[in-house]
Amino acid sequence: MNGHLINHIMYADDFVFISPSSAELCQQLRECEKFGMSHDVTYNAKKSAVMIFRYATLKGCSIPEFKLKGVTLHVVATYEYLGNYISDDLSDDDDINRQRRTLYVQGNIILRKFSMCSLEVKLTLFRSYCSPMYGVQLWWNYKKSTLNRLHIAYHNILKLFIGMSKYESTSLLCTLFDVQCCQSVIYGV
Repeated sequence: MNGHLINHIMYADDFVFISPSSAELCQQLRECEKFGMSHDVTYNAKKSAVMIFRYATLKGCSIPEFKLKGVTLHVVATYEYLGNYISDDLSDDDDINRQRRTLYVQGNIILRKFSMCSLEVKLTLFRSYCSPMYGVQLWWNYKKSTLNRLHIAYHNILKLFIGMSKYESTSLLCTLFDVQCCQSVIYGV
């Protein structure tokens, strides 16, 4: 990137190796082991995994074993990293489904705990806990049906907060109660 080789990304105690080949990844893992031994750093191979991004025509090719501290690392199709799901086919569907589940969980918890509060309090809670969606700016490769299910979940939770039927017009409710519609949250419109 800009003339610099980026082969790893680190955030706190999480890191990612990026490698153009399996041989180079094995070399990176060996270097990691050497660093760990010389600096008294312990890596948890059981929490580690390998994800391979490749063309569909190469899906049937054999994959070598990748080891860290003698433990074979699992090759996975999907992995959760820093709260986002990453898929080997570069699809964002799993991450969108994560957001949809999170929305239902947060919405239902708030509704249960604050059912006796005023509408204004509920709307403030909805704006604070349901409208912000972590990682939506990264989505670019998804099925329309997956994103549509997220829109439905968002608007159904909003209608529950307001106490309206799920058949009411969402755009009218968003305007009346000054709440962003799902498209505005996702696309920043």
